[in-house]
Amino acid sequence: MDVETRKRIIKVASELFLKYGLRSVTIDDICNELRISKKTFYVHFKQKEELIESLLTEMRHKKSTVGNSFSPDENAIDIMWRHLNAFKSNDLAEKHINFFYDLQKYYPTIVQNHAQEIEQQYLTRVCASLKAGVEQGVLRSDLNITGLAVLMKNIGFAVTVRELHDTTDMSVLQIIDFMADTFIRVAATEEGQNYFASKRKNAHEKQ
Repeated sequence: MDVETRKRIIKVASELFLKYGLRSVTIDDICNELRISKKTFYVHFKQKEELIESLLTEMRHKKSTVGNSFSPDENAIDIMWRHLNAFKSNDLAEKHINFFYDLQKYYPTIVQNHAQEIEQQYLTRVCASLKAGVEQGVLRSDLNITGLAVLMKNIGFAVTVRELHDTTDMSVLQIIDFMADTFIRVAATEEGQNYFASKRKNAHEKQ
């Protein structure tokens, strides 16, 4: 099996899924974009569902690597801010929300297969960040770390964001800002709230 071809299929499929939607992109579309035959595709993946599972596995590995990268000069609010800005750039937010919404709606079995590992990875990463925030003095010391992490996991589901988008006049980017602001008000110390406010003010002044 050609590992490079397999990686190219996953990369191009990911780009097409984000751009056009998970359900609407066919194997033919992927093959045409890569200029390969369907025979070549089926050497690496038996069906579209197997490709989606491989893509999710790769995404988990990437998130694990990125999520565990902490700069000694950053506090927990810096890390949240960095991830928010990366997510909001180049329309990534809406594309990812739509991708995971389609995934949960049209491929529930795949979601179920990956749910336990995804949730455990998310909870481990978020708990570590919250604990660091408490130690740095920007998050409240009386927080129930595990409880807040579970709450954040559920709030962050694509279905929740889509529901907020469909029932309010907020854009996806405004919803992300709303969630971040709510988290800061609930979890941050006065020092953390002031620090977050200063970062937001500086960002607005640069626009």
